[in-house]
Amino acid sequence: MRKRKIVIAVLLLVAGASVARAEPARGSDEYVRYCGACHGEVADGKGPVANVLSPRPPALTELDEKFGSPLGTRLVAYVMGTTMPRAHGTSDMPVWGRNLKEPDGDDTQAVRTIWRIVNYLDSVQEK
Repeated sequence: MRKRKIVIAVLLLVAGASVARAEPARGSDEYVRYCGACHGEVADGKGPVANVLSPRPPALTELDEKFGSPLGTRLVAYVMGTTMPRAHGTSDMPVWGRNLKEPDGDDTQAVRTIWRIVNYLDSVQEK
């Protein structure tokens, strides 16, 4: 059963990438909606609620150093919450895969949304 879930997750990640790359403007809007309050409208880590968070949210303009360039499936899996190492506890960041999931448990739209955001973030990396 676990193996099947992993295969499905990989397929969703790959499928989501191709769909999301065709919608760059939408990714910017979704970034502001889901990420901007903490990470800032320009991904500088200075969103309106950043001052009250501990630890403070990081700037997202150098993600390519950790996740490679172009940003891809590793970052999508992180934001989806599928690769959070349990030994390190939980993340303070919302696991958007859980939050964006359809009521019937379908991940498809969540994966597409996160891919659009990741593609937007790829465009703001300080290379």
